[in-house]
Amino acid sequence: MKGYQQRLLLELIYGLGMSLLKIVNISSAVPELDDGRVRFYFKNSRFRDFPFSPSALKVLKSYLKLIDSIEGHTAFWVNHKAKTLSAGQLQNLLNKYFESNDLPAINANELRDLSVQHFSQEGADVRSLQALRQFKQLRRLQSLSESDFRHLQRKFKQKHVRNPKLKDED
Repeated sequence: MKGYQQRLLLELIYGLGMSLLKIVNISSAVPELDDGRVRFYFKNSRFRDFPFSPSALKVLKSYLKLIDSIEGHTAFWVNHKAKTLSAGQLQNLLNKYFESNDLPAINANELRDLSVQHFSQEGADVRSLQALRQFKQLRRLQSLSESDFRHLQRKFKQKHVRNPKLKDED
């Protein structure tokens, strides 16, 4: 069970940029809405659709089968005794995963930051990174990226519709 929880946590944190507090508030999931999306329902009765890779969908479905087989569970994140897991316990699951794979322990926020840096290095544009982390302001990305953030920011400003240089060229 831990293996599926750990892999799902990694997908939610690294792949989707979700915080542990948001992850703890997941109350249920509906896989495969259409074309690789998952709908997560949160404790506040809201839902949001997220893109999921085929391999992540398999992990989610396996995890859902496991928790469905546990009698008395009422939450999404539960242990084998049907007890609800806290954010700290989910962080401990991550730490155990890293430890078992001879990797240094890393907290969830650092892992989210690494994903932004990785996607940036692989060519993701600033707006995509902003959407990944759900930042309203571009400057919040500055602390997450490496030295090339200023380069990306300059490129964005050059192409922005309010740039006076663009208006002069028209």
